[in-house]
Amino acid sequence: MFVICPGALDGRPKSEPISNNNQKWFHWNISVLTKASIHNNEPISYVYRHPIKLLPFTRSRIQCIAGFFGTLGNTRLSVSSFFTKITPPSMTLQTHWNLTKYFFSGLDDSRLQANIDAILPLAENFSGKYQNIIKDFTTPEQVLKYYADYENMSHEMGTGSIYLSYLQSLDTQNDAVIKKMGELECIFIEASSKLLFISQEWKELGYEKIMAFADNPILKDYKNALVSKADNLKYILGEREEFVLNEKSRALGVVEGLREELTNSYSFEIEIDGDKKIMTDEEIRSLRTSPNREIRRKSYESLRRVYTSKQAQITLGNIYSGIVKDWVSDMKLRGYNTVMEPRNTSEELENEVVDMLMEEVQKAYPLFARFIEAKRKILGLETFYNYDTTAPLSTIEKEFSFEDGMKLHLDTMKDFDKEFYDYSLDMFESGRIDAFPKYGKRGGAFASYRAGEPSFVLLNHTNKLRDVSTLSHELGHAIHGHLSQWQKPAVYDSPLSLAETASIFSEMLLSEKIRKELSTEEYQEFLNEKLSDIFATIFRQISYVAFERRVHEAIFAGQELTYHDFNRIWREEQIHMAWEKVLYDVSEEDESTWSMIPHIFATPFYCYAYAFGNILVFALYNRYRKEGQSFVESYKDILRAGGSKRPKDLLAEHGFDITSPKFYRDAMEEIEKMVVEFEALIA
Repeated sequence: MFVICPGALDGRPKSEPISNNNQKWFHWNISVLTKASIHNNEPISYVYRHPIKLLPFTRSRIQCIAGFFGTLGNTRLSVSSFFTKITPPSMTLQTHWNLTKYFFSGLDDSRLQANIDAILPLAENFSGKYQNIIKDFTTPEQVLKYYADYENMSHEMGTGSIYLSYLQSLDTQNDAVIKKMGELECIFIEASSKLLFISQEWKELGYEKIMAFADNPILKDYKNALVSKADNLKYILGEREEFVLNEKSRALGVVEGLREELTNSYSFEIEIDGDKKIMTDEEIRSLRTSPNREIRRKSYESLRRVYTSKQAQITLGNIYSGIVKDWVSDMKLRGYNTVMEPRNTSEELENEVVDMLMEEVQKAYPLFARFIEAKRKILGLETFYNYDTTAPLSTIEKEFSFEDGMKLHLDTMKDFDKEFYDYSLDMFESGRIDAFPKYGKRGGAFASYRAGEPSFVLLNHTNKLRDVSTLSHELGHAIHGHLSQWQKPAVYDSPLSLAETASIFSEMLLSEKIRKELSTEEYQEFLNEKLSDIFATIFRQISYVAFERRVHEAIFAGQELTYHDFNRIWREEQIHMAWEKVLYDVSEEDESTWSMIPHIFATPFYCYAYAFGNILVFALYNRYRKEGQSFVESYKDILRAGGSKRPKDLLAEHGFDITSPKFYRDAMEEIEKMVVEFEALIA
């Protein structure tokens, strides 16, 4: 399984996802490269994060090739230089991916073509061995052998596609890579058609027999994979219907591919100190946290000029409408009861748990309004605009080099756990981190990994402290991928609901270390940035999902929506969250922010995973505060579990009840304590 965990797009990271063509983990269901046919709703992990532009993988490519993942964290503040207290490690720092070391030497490498040429024969051989056999499985040994063969086939098939996706991340405009990926897409669609019998035969085997296998001790390593397979039988259509949907997937995938190629081609103009500059998406967004209010305003204005143009709104509006219609039609065909159920099923979360998450966060929206009002007074502003939300309290912004960030992260990990430190150090030394932005490179940040292989991280470091937080976030994902390696490939990937755990926890460790080094004035800035980050990654993410749910439900009910409707609904949800404490730089008619968020295009309803992950980390970190080092192994056991257990069951084993409103309310109470402390700064 291949996983990509992207980082954040917005200056307020986790709030606006990026994409990997259907990311943060999205649990796309893929027929060839993952646990089963994409149409049987068995997730492969694609983690995705906001500030990144997705790879130019279309939905069909993702369905037939692999899953990707994303997420992030941003904390920016002005702090004194205490890095001199950190002892630099003895190491060779590499800031570019060494793909030749781990994959192929280039597109003309004969091994790459051999890998691609082997895909169809692998599918044919597997089909010849298991067609008309699966439905008659009677012994656990047969199932065990099936999984071993399936995992070997999937791993071999996925290597070339992963390599190409990495090349595409480094240069989204590379025509040669795009063409090669298109060729690979056709091969995967053909291969997946040869493997459609898999889900059909498991369906014919039946729920009772599959559950009996799940309870067999010989198959204990595959228990959750089998349970998921049994639970999803009801969503599998007939083989002919699945074949038709699979064949149509390539054409439907053009819609998402168009959005990715379009937004990846955007550049942004801004005038600073009399000089006009052309910037990338990542660079213009980084200015939204500038201490200079005029620069913040201009950065928003620059983004608006592109995304609010008539051409962009018409194009992105129709693309989004098409994606939602495709989601809704698939939902109806497969028999899901609600528009969010496909995502909840892939996340292995009950509908009631997700509804509870959203309800409890929305009940706490007044906390965000209180934060905004306090910030307005502290900054001495008569009016508070959306571009003031990410404003620092200080007028001085300290820069952090990549080396500074690396040292701070490593020092934090060394204090926490040796294995976390050692793996982070190996990432820096082994050419598995690509650190700096460049034209054509995918924006934002992500971590990627799959069973049996080391993790990779892509960053776009611009010398902000938030970039240090992003680095720590993505390395948290990378470490999660490392710790779960001992799981079988079929249960290697965590559902999105748990995919953000290690990344956000790493950010929390980093922020607590920084906090100990701060003066009173610096701590005030820290508190501002910490709360900004919390509201971005919990409250704002839930507002995104609320927007999505309204759109999907309206289209499900037969309404025809245009970008004008999306603009209106988006603004209404933002006002719901901020209680009219925020003024906007454009009217409702020109509200285009929804079109800047890759997650809603690529991985519908994925954003609630960020909120859930942050709330879970509050619970985990509070336990760590109480128990200290004795908690570390319990925490690592959660990460080592990968996707081998249901989130509810895994967390219950460690004392966390996600079915109780108290789990969410405890986190809201912690946030309120921080808001009260922030309000005290007004004096």
